[in-house]
Amino acid sequence: MAQAAPGPPDPPAPPELTAIDALLSRQAREALRHSFRLLGGEAVREAALTASELPVDPPDWAQAVADASVEPTVVFAPVTDATGQVVDFVDVAVNAAGRALASRSRPRHGQLLTVSQPSSEASGLFTALRQVLATGEAVTGRDWDATLLVGGEPLHRRLRITATRYRGHVVVTFDGTARRHELISDRVQEQGLIGWGEWELASGHSDWSPGLYVIFDRSPGDAPLTLGELAHRLVPEDRTAFRVALEHVLSGLPVELDLRLRLGEDTRHIRFTLEPLRAASGPVWGVQALVRDRSKSYLRRVQLDAAVDEAERRRQRADAEARVAARLREAVLPSHPPEITVQGVTSAVAYRPAETRSSIGGDWYNVQPLQDGRVLYALGDAAGHGLDAVARMAALRGGLAGLAHTGQPVEALTAWLNRITFDNGMDGTATAVVCRYHPDRGLLRWVCAGHLPPVLLRDGRASLLDEATGLLLGVLPEVTYRAAELSLRDGDTVLMCTDGLVERRDEDITEGLAALLGAVERHARLSPQQLVDTVSAELLPAPQEDDSCLLALRRGHAPAGGRLRGN
Repeated sequence: MAQAAPGPPDPPAPPELTAIDALLSRQAREALRHSFRLLGGEAVREAALTASELPVDPPDWAQAVADASVEPTVVFAPVTDATGQVVDFVDVAVNAAGRALASRSRPRHGQLLTVSQPSSEASGLFTALRQVLATGEAVTGRDWDATLLVGGEPLHRRLRITATRYRGHVVVTFDGTARRHELISDRVQEQGLIGWGEWELASGHSDWSPGLYVIFDRSPGDAPLTLGELAHRLVPEDRTAFRVALEHVLSGLPVELDLRLRLGEDTRHIRFTLEPLRAASGPVWGVQALVRDRSKSYLRRVQLDAAVDEAERRRQRADAEARVAARLREAVLPSHPPEITVQGVTSAVAYRPAETRSSIGGDWYNVQPLQDGRVLYALGDAAGHGLDAVARMAALRGGLAGLAHTGQPVEALTAWLNRITFDNGMDGTATAVVCRYHPDRGLLRWVCAGHLPPVLLRDGRASLLDEATGLLLGVLPEVTYRAAELSLRDGDTVLMCTDGLVERRDEDITEGLAALLGAVERHARLSPQQLVDTVSAELLPAPQEDDSCLLALRRGHAPAGGRLRGN
């Protein structure tokens, strides 16, 4: 029977994709070689794979203690020499989660710790367990970075261990998710704001947060994309930038960049914050990414999903929440150069985060030139502190940035922001002042939604523009807002601030506003950037207990050495 002629060969992969695959393969080989050196070489690995289980008689309580925890838990018995010195530990009970972590298909015990996990001595785990046994002092929440043998292959794991002495044994719980959950709020992930991923190069193992599946339109049952597969989904023009970014990360440097991803018929604009994963010594063994969807399609999804109920609150430690909130705030807020001139108006901002980590708030600002030649200026404050406030801040700023392109007046934009805040169901409110500058008429239109009024500095005198104050965001589902207008003259400066600049405990807000007007008048001759910096330094207390933001826009005076756009 005649055989069909072979088809044409597959076309060669694009050069950039080939270069990315080669780069990742080289780093994977180097990480694998280093892992085997940490484990003691191939002979030690073989010994761990072929080691016989010791004949142990587990205490009748051991398995019940291990099974009482949902986290991977092992009960270890000490192994002593003739002098009574502890020389090793042997596991006498392992729960189901522990067997899954170690890839054990059936209940097994009787394995020596230093044989089954050769890196336990070098990583300090063995010493820590011996101290717990000797002193009775528990180890709680200790971070442990180690190279483990799982299924005979070296895998890097970042675990948080808790170890306690019990009846002459040591009960150890390994939490492999706590540190990951600290990186990002589940609430923010489930709204699609941000996702988190980790790729281990040598093993090819990947971990994704729920938010990353949302961003990449993948089912939770799908395997995570590898870095190589991710590169294939980039638009061809962005692959070189991704390769260069990977080169930096694999050399040990963090990188932040924007890339365009093709998912079906959709093109997503994605912000990647890439960080290397490495041990104290040795090569980079993995890549960690904080990912944020910045595309218009994401904005549509936010509007459609605005009524989704808040996900169940996970365990969050106060210090971890503050650290994550700070990272998210830095990822969401843009970097504003010293003075930007757009359509003849120079803007400058002084953003001062709170000095106390527990007071991280939801202050935000935006300066956004629009395609029709107009310019959006906005500033706001999401109520509260910590991750809740940062999540609301991210939703408001991201939502407004997309809605501004609809061309609708500021009254409608503010009403939509109110609806988004109300529907998010985060039990919180927000304030904002939303302005649009019309350069053809020199006209500034603005709405205040429960926010402090703007300040007008004209001819050396400062006054409040308080004729357009409306209800703060998120109180009622439907609110009608009224806009005010101001024709800007050459030299006019309009300033907007958050309450952290003027509000003090046991002091009426009018006193803070009066102090602001006085400071603005005293320093009226300064450039916009010098003005916001000087006024902030003069008014902010020490220590600073709340975030503060002061945004200034001045018509007609170009900044010395400033950057000009949109003229």
